[in-house]
Amino acid sequence: MRIKILRDHYCARCPIVKRSPRSTGVKLLLGVADVRSWRVLDFGCSNWRNSKYLESLGAYAVRMDAITDTKPDVVAYPTHLPFRDKAFDVVLYTHVLMFLESKSHWPSALEEAARIIRKYLVLETYAVNHRGAISYTVDELLGLLDGWEVVRRNVRKDMQNLVLTPGRR
Repeated sequence: MRIKILRDHYCARCPIVKRSPRSTGVKLLLGVADVRSWRVLDFGCSNWRNSKYLESLGAYAVRMDAITDTKPDVVAYPTHLPFRDKAFDVVLYTHVLMFLESKSHWPSALEEAARIIRKYLVLETYAVNHRGAISYTVDELLGLLDGWEVVRRNVRKDMQNLVLTPGRR
């Protein structure tokens, strides 16, 4: 499974956790929203730093992952999220897309996020230098976001951090 291999290779050795209590995407989110009492789905970052940080600000977080090793509250794959429509104020996809089994799953994962959010999707990706990783261009990623409004962004060639809201669909 691509997720397990890449998580073991990258996430287990992540140096960023020691430098920052939250991700760049969450920093961008906090520039546009007060998350107190918000329901947050934290999918991705297996050390749960984002959900812990948001909980310290008064949010209620549900931790979700596709593998059980990270001890999430919910185990599911992002193309089939087991939640009702509009269940969360914000969904965090922290380094999720590039760990999926196939790039063909990206549109479904984004559609599912749009279905369950009330306000924002925080989408964070980066270029993983590993033969088992999915490669993509920034233009490819941004092309998938047709129908989304970009509220805030920090986009570089190697890393993309976006705060999105569903546009008119």
